[in-house]
Amino acid sequence: MKKPIHIVFTTIYHPSVLEDLLKNLSGFNHLDTVKVWVVGDNKTPESCGELCKEVTGKGMETVYLDIAKQDEWGERCKDFYTRIPYNNETRRNIGYLHALEDNCDVLISIDDDNFPTEDDLVGFHKNTGKTWDGSLINEETGFHNICEYLEIKPNRQVFPRGFPFRLRGIPNQNLQEPAEKPVKIGVTAGLWLSDPDVDATTWLNGKVEGVAYKGKDVQVLKQSTWSPVNTQNTSVVRELIPAYLCIPMGWNVPGGNIQRYGDIWGGYFLQALMKGTEYHVAFGKPIVDHRRNPHDYVDDLRFEYWGMILTDWLVQKLQHDFDPKADAIVDRVNELAGFIHNQAIPDLPDWCPQEISDFLLWTEGNLTTWSSACRSML
Repeated sequence: MKKPIHIVFTTIYHPSVLEDLLKNLSGFNHLDTVKVWVVGDNKTPESCGELCKEVTGKGMETVYLDIAKQDEWGERCKDFYTRIPYNNETRRNIGYLHALEDNCDVLISIDDDNFPTEDDLVGFHKNTGKTWDGSLINEETGFHNICEYLEIKPNRQVFPRGFPFRLRGIPNQNLQEPAEKPVKIGVTAGLWLSDPDVDATTWLNGKVEGVAYKGKDVQVLKQSTWSPVNTQNTSVVRELIPAYLCIPMGWNVPGGNIQRYGDIWGGYFLQALMKGTEYHVAFGKPIVDHRRNPHDYVDDLRFEYWGMILTDWLVQKLQHDFDPKADAIVDRVNELAGFIHNQAIPDLPDWCPQEISDFLLWTEGNLTTWSSACRSML
């Protein structure tokens, strides 16, 4: 039986979040409409597969993709599959492709430390794909800080990971505009309590805690106003799954390798690919409890460094210079790959080493092979 809602996450731990998901989905009567994909990795313990079987037996259909299953399945889209590093969060893309092939209507991406709260997790994500007849949020800066809707302890201004540094310190204007034409919610970005999704520079300046959400249940952005979109508690409508690639990371750069911005760059690519369509980004509920796995924030800074300093440049290029024309999203992904090759790489800042140009060239290839993989699953 087809299930319209698919939840995907990857883990290298025992995924105790499955027990909380089961409780939440059962409590809100969603077990008959939801399928869960757990994407393992080399470090994932055997207990992961055992727990997947256990919760399946209790009514929450859960498929565990261990490395052996992934490697076998990956032969079907080998050009893309071989580009996904092991021991890397971007293996979640394999779960996305499984959900696409299995005819999901809405894909929900979470992390293994995103625990449901009292909110109806699936119920709020079911807004994805629905028509929106309310007002749209517009910002003259082109960006909206969704962290302003979190009550932060201790009280300080914070910004979501990936928010442009050049705009930090500028408060939201929150200008409301009526939609000029029919609008659908293509993406729902739910927020997070406990450990909000902020970058290493924020964590190194002192621990912050999200203690409450103080916004509306659903708020929708105008297409020209962007926000970082991650893979934590985020849903996309089926048509946009090909635009929701978590960009493979792990490329060697000065100081180590580039990590932890695959979802952020993927979220900005998503918003660029949505230009001119009926789809818009919504944010708000459901709220999850982000019980963050252990982190070394100095290491995080090292891994995030090139992603952080390149993102301001990247989003300006995407917002102002990229103008997709194709009707089909999979074709737009190829347009984006061409844009990276022909306009972004030649326009890289002079201070970028050759490794960054090589990384973007690799990303171009990731986009084209991803597009082909998605096309084969549609």
